[in-house]
Amino acid sequence: MIAHNRINSRRQPVIRDTPARHSATDRVRGGHVWTANQPASTEIIPARVVFLTHYIPLYQVRVLQAIAQRVQDFHVLLSTHIEPNRDFQVDWGGLDVSVQKTVTIRRRWKQKLADSHASFVDPLYVHFPRDTSSRLSKLRPDIVMSLELGARSLGAVRYCQNHPETKSILCTYMSEHTETNRGWMRKLLRRQLIQRADAITYNGPSCHRYLRQLGADPSRLYRLPYAADDRTLCRPPDDSNDSRKRSRLLYVGQLCARKGVVPMINQLAAYCNRYPQRVIELRLAGDGPLQSEIQGFERPPNLTMKLLGNLPPLALANEMKQCGASIAPTLADEWLMVVNEALHAGLPVIGSIYAQATTTLIRNGVNGWQYDPCDNASLAIALDQYFGLSSADVELMQRRCQESIAHCTPNWAAEGVISAIADLVGVSKKITGGDVT
Repeated sequence: MIAHNRINSRRQPVIRDTPARHSATDRVRGGHVWTANQPASTEIIPARVVFLTHYIPLYQVRVLQAIAQRVQDFHVLLSTHIEPNRDFQVDWGGLDVSVQKTVTIRRRWKQKLADSHASFVDPLYVHFPRDTSSRLSKLRPDIVMSLELGARSLGAVRYCQNHPETKSILCTYMSEHTETNRGWMRKLLRRQLIQRADAITYNGPSCHRYLRQLGADPSRLYRLPYAADDRTLCRPPDDSNDSRKRSRLLYVGQLCARKGVVPMINQLAAYCNRYPQRVIELRLAGDGPLQSEIQGFERPPNLTMKLLGNLPPLALANEMKQCGASIAPTLADEWLMVVNEALHAGLPVIGSIYAQATTTLIRNGVNGWQYDPCDNASLAIALDQYFGLSSADVELMQRRCQESIAHCTPNWAAEGVISAIADLVGVSKKITGGDVT
């Protein structure tokens, strides 16, 4: 439990050394032994930090652990254990976590893509925590981190205004594309929150630009990007030039309209009709409301599909070893973690321009290809280039995939917000970096 005696936020950082009874790959915190995610000794920022968020995705655990190991106390307040449209085994990785009293409303996210007939409707869960003030009053944090720019962050910012000694960090995960159809009331609330926050994090270059458009002070912006879970990353096999693998394309994600799965299958079918001698096997890891439609899809004989269902992380890593490339046809994603995971696995990514991960990480002909899922010719152009690679080109691209993402570790992802915390309690200089990579 966190003591209620307030931490002196101006004292010098603490140096934590690794206990002799543990190996250099283990750390002890709060009674838990964690696998190392950073060097053997680390400056500890003398701050009590509380992070308010909806739930903890598996890939976020390691980043939060990296933050927790750098501050004196770290507590997470969740709105829910897991949202109804998510399917994974909850794992909080030894973090200090509590679940708030929350009212959750199911809404619909509607979006029509500009200059296109494409559109989607996707379920969206909006959480209204009811006990934020009382929880924070008991924890008495030095820093409150809050996810998104809605009711959760409104409660966090109000608490900090009523307790000036507590500083606020708003953690945002957005892109210009995902936010195009937001209403004026939401934009007004966001502008007010941004003006009142002591610091704001962004997940990528597009998010950075969007925050600037809302009036954010660039000196208060800190990087907090995504990083793949380093516990379950795929290690590429040696048979990289297996001709059967080249024909296998892996899709990972929900089978829903927003993910652009049906348009992708239509485009693949047209491509296979155009090249009847070219065999493509599409492997889909995930499930969702379009599963029955996809199973009944009429397709040419040289296009086969295998629905794998939801795969746990280690099974997904093994599946990546069997495929030649990852395909990501989303119509809207503020990031898209599978892009990171595929690159770590040495898989070239044929990715939609409507995912910030694609536009940030993918370089055409280097580690994959960007394409427009709303342009029927765009995927065919990318596929032509992919299938036109020589065996030597494939091996080179696989190496470049891994090289391009190797630095994007959980520790790297956490550094920006750790810098924000240190800045706000006055113990170190800010770590800057406008480029998410």
